[in-house]
Amino acid sequence: MESIYGLLLIFVVTFLIFLFSGWPIAFGLATASIIAYIVIGGGSAFGNFAILTYHSMFNYNLLALPIFVFMGEMMIGGGVAKKLYDGVSPLMERFPGSLVYTNIGANVILGACCGSTIAATTAISSVAIPEFKKRGFDKHICYGSLASAGCIAAIIPPSIGMIIYCSITTVSLGKLFISGIIPGLLLALCLAFVTYLWINISPNIVPPVPNKVMSISMAISFAFKNLWPVFLLIFIVLSVIYFGIATAAESGCYGIFGAMILAYFNKKLNLKNILASLFSTIKISTSLLLIIAVASVYGYAINTLGLKQWMLTFLGNLPGGVTVKMFILWLILLFLGMFLDGASIIIVITPIFLPFAISLGMSPVWFGIFILLAAELGNITPPVGLTLYAVQAVSKEPLAVIAKGCLPYWVSYFLAEALIIFFPILVLWLPSKLM
Repeated sequence: MESIYGLLLIFVVTFLIFLFSGWPIAFGLATASIIAYIVIGGGSAFGNFAILTYHSMFNYNLLALPIFVFMGEMMIGGGVAKKLYDGVSPLMERFPGSLVYTNIGANVILGACCGSTIAATTAISSVAIPEFKKRGFDKHICYGSLASAGCIAAIIPPSIGMIIYCSITTVSLGKLFISGIIPGLLLALCLAFVTYLWINISPNIVPPVPNKVMSISMAISFAFKNLWPVFLLIFIVLSVIYFGIATAAESGCYGIFGAMILAYFNKKLNLKNILASLFSTIKISTSLLLIIAVASVYGYAINTLGLKQWMLTFLGNLPGGVTVKMFILWLILLFLGMFLDGASIIIVITPIFLPFAISLGMSPVWFGIFILLAAELGNITPPVGLTLYAVQAVSKEPLAVIAKGCLPYWVSYFLAEALIIFFPILVLWLPSKLM
């Protein structure tokens, strides 16, 4: 038992030192695992670490990662974000705070094309912020809604987080994609609900509804004219998975082809945009794949040294029933989200928490959505809130202003998480019917 405590202390302290010294998370995680193993288990592990890192890349699910990243980058570079925003805006302008609801709606649609929260947040922010400033919206609800709604892209399929989760588990990527539809829409509704309450409590934070708005029939017609190609592309990409025509990775290839067609009709298909999308895809994919590769080192260390079993015993002794224990896990994930990005949380926590969740009778598919929702709350939590920095990069506002605007939206994530904990059927019903 004392050796377990020693291992835990060495691993945690070493990892935190590397994390706060500015090392990349992948290097910090691998180095902490190796040092802990050498100190406790001896120095014969380097051969195993090299083999594990090499073989961790031989995973078919990982092929989908750069494919969907490239699809999303082509959609954004092809001018789809502005089309989405312009198409959704007339439908919402009859409500107080219309542009906030437009943020949420546009992020739902863009999330179904782009699995990256950073890319989706940046794309919508670049279109929305000038409109917010022109119409006189309060900064807090403006930037808070952009950062919070951008995280929908991680829940609505296709999602990079889902690909990472499936790469380190035995869960079907297609099934996880399907299971994210209802929770993603549920999160959007929770965000809209909090927006409604916020505006009713403080009506002065948004401008009044314009005297003249487009009729609902014209708004629907305008939205259909702008959005039908995007909806068709989403339907094709997801339906080929649902009907067993193609794997998730293969469906992404359909998506890339469709994204290029949309870019062509938007007069954005040129060599400059294609190269920019490729370079961005390489940058995002290589950093994520490196974290996934070194996760095998981490997994080997916690297994062979007994840390995993110790953690399972510790978690099993937590007070309360299944529901209480899942909320305790949620609080732990919330704390980790203050220091780690979503991908790192999934990689670090899944090997420990997933067996514990299964022992409580929870489905691995359900747990994937649970951990994704929790990890995305970390993206709007300082000091390491990635979507906060994405909005800041566009708005040039102080981080404190954006983070303050996100505080009310914490309630949205808590509500969405609570609903899937109390009603797991919200996650499991759709995949059980379609697959």
